[in-house]
Amino acid sequence: MSEQSNNPLWTDRFCGSLEDLDHLYAAINGGGKEGWVRYIHEREGFTADLRGACLSGRDLSGWHMEGADLSNVNLSGALLRGTYLARAVIAGANMNGAQLTTADLEGASISACDLNGADLTRAHLRVAKMQDVKARGAVFKGSRMYRIQISGCDMKDADLSGADGRYGMCIDSDLSGADLHGSNFARAKFMNVTMNNANLSLAYFCDSSLLSVTTDGADMKGCLYPGRKK
Repeated sequence: MSEQSNNPLWTDRFCGSLEDLDHLYAAINGGGKEGWVRYIHEREGFTADLRGACLSGRDLSGWHMEGADLSNVNLSGALLRGTYLARAVIAGANMNGAQLTTADLEGASISACDLNGADLTRAHLRVAKMQDVKARGAVFKGSRMYRIQISGCDMKDADLSGADGRYGMCIDSDLSGADLHGSNFARAKFMNVTMNNANLSLAYFCDSSLLSVTTDGADMKGCLYPGRKK
């Protein structure tokens, strides 16, 4: 835990860089995202360390957070539309209800986070890793999930309609009641996955590996999967 600060973004769980936190707060309250970018560019190879900060409800849409450590950060209700979060480390964060439409999370590591009700419509999640994430009712509609790795996740009632998860992997996860209408998970690997009562209509699973996958009560109309003719 870092020393106490008067910065409103500070919490008693904060263990990141106070310098980074102070510059972020200054940017939010006047310098804008351009000021934050200048701070980043002054430091070669810089990645922000904001572990344990409180960014709940903050509008960081379009901000540059590449490689940032956002572990244990409170991002509940935050606006992160179009935010650049490629290769970010997000562990144990509260992202309940966060708005991440079109955010770039390519190569990000997302673990043990609360993404319940979050909106990741058309987000970029290429080669991202999601582990032990709670994402009930989260929206991944039209998201790019090429080669994503999903493990141990609770994604009940999530919306993955139109998502592109080709070559991805999903293991030990629950997608009961999820909407995968029109999604493309060709050549993906699913193992120990529950899709009971899911909407799999027009979903594309051709050349995929489906091991111990349950689809009781699922809508399979027009769904293409190994062994089913087009």
